[in-house]
Amino acid sequence: MSCHAQVGHLRHFLVGLLALAVALCASAAGAQTQKIRISLSSRSNTNTTYYVAEAKGFLKEEGLEVEFIQINPRLGAMAVLNGDVTFTTSFFSTFRGIVQGLPMKTVFVLLKKGMYFLMVRPDVIRDIQDLKGKKLGVASVNGGDHIVARELLRMKGVDPNSVQALAVGEPTLRAQAVLSNAVQAVAVSPPHDLMLQQMGLKAVSGPPEIGVPNSGLFAADRFIKESPQVLRRTIRAMLKANRFIEEHRDETIRIMMGAVAQTPEAAARSYDVELKTLAKDGQMSDAELEAQMERLGDKKRPLDEIRDFSHARAALKELGL
Repeated sequence: MSCHAQVGHLRHFLVGLLALAVALCASAAGAQTQKIRISLSSRSNTNTTYYVAEAKGFLKEEGLEVEFIQINPRLGAMAVLNGDVTFTTSFFSTFRGIVQGLPMKTVFVLLKKGMYFLMVRPDVIRDIQDLKGKKLGVASVNGGDHIVARELLRMKGVDPNSVQALAVGEPTLRAQAVLSNAVQAVAVSPPHDLMLQQMGLKAVSGPPEIGVPNSGLFAADRFIKESPQVLRRTIRAMLKANRFIEEHRDETIRIMMGAVAQTPEAAARSYDVELKTLAKDGQMSDAELEAQMERLGDKKRPLDEIRDFSHARAALKELGL
């Protein structure tokens, strides 16, 4: 074989080898990047950890590509079990379903005590006692904001059963309902309470005296068993985000404003009031979980069947937190 022919064969061999290497690298990169879908009940500041995890690239650092999907809180658990989303974040609706027997677990907790305010039109409701026999707009009946609203009424001496709850939907729809007098009160979290104040409404109760968890990550038992590394990486990203939130107030506020339409003042107030209740370790104590089951008034279930914080503890150790 001539020298020229040998060089030609060598060139073809090297080109083929390079193509194979590129293909293998692309395959490895694809294998390392995992797409996850997280359902949110609404766009609100309670989800700041998720927004920061995406904006600062913490999810990407963990080899995760995330898609956030807004879903009615009552449907989040079913979306997880059907495989439509990887995690749901709505606390009370999902927690109740787990207590009642859904094959899911609480794997991460964001806010142990969500901030809520009971808002009314002062020209319609002069005193909280005037709400007796009136309508309360909630995201979903027996959902998180409804349970908090009942507590806010009870705090002021009003029997929660004397106020009719109507499922209206997300905060913007609840705002429209109370402004149009379709309902006479709504329970909302920051920044929506401040937005409603700017529209002329007033807070007649809040924040709640007793801690009411507001957001967390819930996953199917099957996913926890089959994809523990994806779960661990997701939690690591959230813990990184929580640390960033604690250490970078101004930049966190900018991210909050980009995720939820609000003024700088509203975002700053939410940061200073609401985000101080972040569960830095992503966990709740057994006593706190027992208290939530008591609050729901449903049948109880063994704690090992409703929570699995082993991945949060492992992630904390890996990050040195």
